[in-house]
Amino acid sequence: MRSFFAMFFFLYLSSSSIAGIHLPWERESDPLIMSGSMNHVFHELPLSGKIRNKNRLWSGDYWPLKLGNINFRWYAKNKTGFNLNSPSRDEAKKMTLPELASLAPSEKYDLYTGRYDYPLKAQVARIANPKALLWEGICHGWAPATINHDEPRPKVLTNPDGIEIPFGSTDIKALLSYYYAYGFHVNSTNQMGTRCENDKNCYEDLNAGAFHIVLTNRIALEGKSFVIDTQRWIEVWNNPIKEYSTVIINDNLPPINTSARGTTKVIRLKTTITIPGDGENRWQPILGTAFQDEEKIIYEYDLDIDSKGAIIGGIWRSQNRPDFLWHKAPPYRFDGLLYKLGHLL
Repeated sequence: MRSFFAMFFFLYLSSSSIAGIHLPWERESDPLIMSGSMNHVFHELPLSGKIRNKNRLWSGDYWPLKLGNINFRWYAKNKTGFNLNSPSRDEAKKMTLPELASLAPSEKYDLYTGRYDYPLKAQVARIANPKALLWEGICHGWAPATINHDEPRPKVLTNPDGIEIPFGSTDIKALLSYYYAYGFHVNSTNQMGTRCENDKNCYEDLNAGAFHIVLTNRIALEGKSFVIDTQRWIEVWNNPIKEYSTVIINDNLPPINTSARGTTKVIRLKTTITIPGDGENRWQPILGTAFQDEEKIIYEYDLDIDSKGAIIGGIWRSQNRPDFLWHKAPPYRFDGLLYKLGHLL
């Protein structure tokens, strides 16, 4: 599993609000962050569920900064992402469709908009860095893009000078991911839990009970996905959840000294989630094919249950656990340099 890089706004937390993992959740781990209304009653929450839209949660590249980000010529024989010699208008007019197909996603978009000065390519070049760590990329753009948009299909579009520009499915995924990562800003990010900033001292502020409430409500009851950071430490691996399955290990354990106040019993669970990974870049869509990459992650945790059967807290039992959760709504329209991105969808 390759790791990923996240870059988005985090909820402000005062030092007094950080809760231990064994305590009832406080504001940074409140399920209401993710949705205004959620069912907390354990036996009303399905033990399995999956998202409803089968055309989403496609695998995608995280476009490492080290390789040039979306300046990377992924379809070319000689793959490169730096020092690109992009064609002029006259040169582009003489190129064949296969030759144009070998250009980077950024170059193709600039050609499609008739910008032979390549402003998108220049913007990406300022972000790309051959000295970056390999895990640094734009999974924080790919994850919400794959949740909010059906898998793109290849297209050939004509630019203002009559030049036909071919876009593969991966090209459009790259542009979508880049837009969500850098071009699309919202007033606030629905984020539950905080990012670990180093590999030694990490707040374990994401409560296991709160996680189970969000997982079951969003995936099973609403049929919608959300993003988790699957890596507990400083690296960030953003992945959306496609489905989950929960097994009850014990449904009648007694409360312990770390249980939330009001706990009458503890339920122990093992939950397996399925996430799409960074599948192989392809010209054609990959959902439903062998090129779609999916992985499973197992979490074990206890739920604190009150006298009414509601989840009021929890504790992680497995060392493996998510760092934080978040989601981002789709844009009303595309703007900035990528204002024509909607034409590709």
